[in-house]
Amino acid sequence: MANAVAGLQSLDVWIFHLINRSLQNPVFDLLMPILSTKEYLILPALAGTLLLALRGGRREWLLLLVGVAAVALGDQGANLIKAVFQRTRPCHVLPDVHLLAGCTRSFSLPSNHASNMFAIAAVGWLTLRRWRWALPVLAAAVAYSRVYLGVHYPSDVVAGALWGLVGGWVCTQVATHAVPGWNATRPKPAPPSSA
Repeated sequence: MANAVAGLQSLDVWIFHLINRSLQNPVFDLLMPILSTKEYLILPALAGTLLLALRGGRREWLLLLVGVAAVALGDQGANLIKAVFQRTRPCHVLPDVHLLAGCTRSFSLPSNHASNMFAIAAVGWLTLRRWRWALPVLAAAVAYSRVYLGVHYPSDVVAGALWGLVGGWVCTQVATHAVPGWNATRPKPAPPSSA
């Protein structure tokens, strides 16, 4: 068992070095810090909320509430998991990390960025008809950026993504059962036949 764990850790570090050092390029050096900075997401979030306030109905407001609940569950749950595993970030323990962001003292496993983005992606995938593919692509880009920047191992972002997907699914299911018919992507039940 110890050999299997050591092998997985070696693979994790190898993939980290591949992404963080071998795949470095000027375009990603510019783009990845932007994807990883939460402040850059505030403007699109405010624009979406304003659009919702102007055009949204009951379903859209419930969708926003489910998204907020999914992020809260993902974020707080990730913090609890971090307290259990207490994994040190790679930028503190590995030599020659190409560090493009601040290396905080918080623990590494799982990534909160990945958890939060995949929670939103799960809610969007399960509830939106148009543009449902855009949120998972953005979530994957943000998760990749965390490894590229040198602040998370690949397993950190995979664990965060899985936790976020579970949280997004759970929140969507709770809302679907609590408010039947709100989720437009779910098939509507057939009307009763007149036999």
